[in-house]
Amino acid sequence: MKVFILGSYGPSLVNFRGDMIKAMVDNGHEVVACAPDDNGDIEEKILKLGARYLSINMNRTGMNLLKDIALVSDIVKKLKSEKPDVFLSYTIKPNIYGTLAAHLSGVKNIYGLMTGAGSVIRGNTLKLRMIQKVLVPLYKLAFSKCKALFFLNVDDLELFKKRKIVDKQKVVVIGSSGVNLSLFNKRPLKNTDTFLFIARLIRDKGIYEFLNAAKIAKEKRPTMKFKILGPFDSNPTAITPGELKKWTDEGTVEYLGKTDDVRPFIEDSFVVTLPSYHEGQGRVLVEAMAMGRAVIATDVSGCRQTVDDGQTGFLVPLKNSDILAEKMIKMYDNPEMTIKMAEKGYKRATDMFDVNKINNIILEHMELKKLDKQYKIM
Repeated sequence: MKVFILGSYGPSLVNFRGDMIKAMVDNGHEVVACAPDDNGDIEEKILKLGARYLSINMNRTGMNLLKDIALVSDIVKKLKSEKPDVFLSYTIKPNIYGTLAAHLSGVKNIYGLMTGAGSVIRGNTLKLRMIQKVLVPLYKLAFSKCKALFFLNVDDLELFKKRKIVDKQKVVVIGSSGVNLSLFNKRPLKNTDTFLFIARLIRDKGIYEFLNAAKIAKEKRPTMKFKILGPFDSNPTAITPGELKKWTDEGTVEYLGKTDDVRPFIEDSFVVTLPSYHEGQGRVLVEAMAMGRAVIATDVSGCRQTVDDGQTGFLVPLKNSDILAEKMIKMYDNPEMTIKMAEKGYKRATDMFDVNKINNIILEHMELKKLDKQYKIM
């Protein structure tokens, strides 16, 4: 069969969906992967997976009626040209506009993947409530066209059920996007002093909490090291290069830039930290655990399902730099405890988050693979 996958960020096709694309190709299917061309080498990387890449013009943030109508029209044209048997989308705009375009194009087998509810649906400000009045009906309409919907965590599912967006009969909770254990394999510790933040540099990922916690901790333990890895972003809540430079000039943190391969940086860390406001799963936490690193995250959807508090790391309250600093100091002061947490995290990652198991569940429900009784819905 021919499968068309639509995302809103080019590199995510490789970094987050690459293993799934390869699994589809290995099962004998033709795959077309489509997303904005945010990186010049995406087409080459997709070809190496055995699939084909199509670029599309899509602004993944903001709502503009004329631009969104043009986007739906563009997706319809591509789908009518490609004539896929199966359509799969992920993230907000592909899930809404892509699904509706697939329905208008006559695609019979339509699926959606919820990688995270996001602040737009979760938020309670006046502006966000106004957006939700448009977004919720659109989600309902789009998801009514899907044969199945894959959710990464139960918290997001409950939110969508509460808003009466989804039909629970269509839902499959997969628990994770999975991690490739042959790539993210266990690495020996190189130090016991480096705390690493990996994410896009936006408020919702907890960048400001990390910075403030680093300052608090460094005043008490000057030899602790705090590093930041990730790209600057167009999101309105993103930290600017100028803002971050103030923190690096003070010596509070070190900025490592952005990368297509987080593994060397995780290997050089002692603890990976993600004080995010919400996640589909918190993929970087799983990658760190698979590489044998303890983690700290906020006690929010996506993170609480990934981190076993007090066992594989710590969960801290949302937007609380003081407790985040306290836990980082505790892990620094007690390296033996932290190393034991890392061992437990490694076992949790290998037992629960193997990408091959997750992809088997997805492909089976999309009828792209014969049912394998070894794998069960989480």
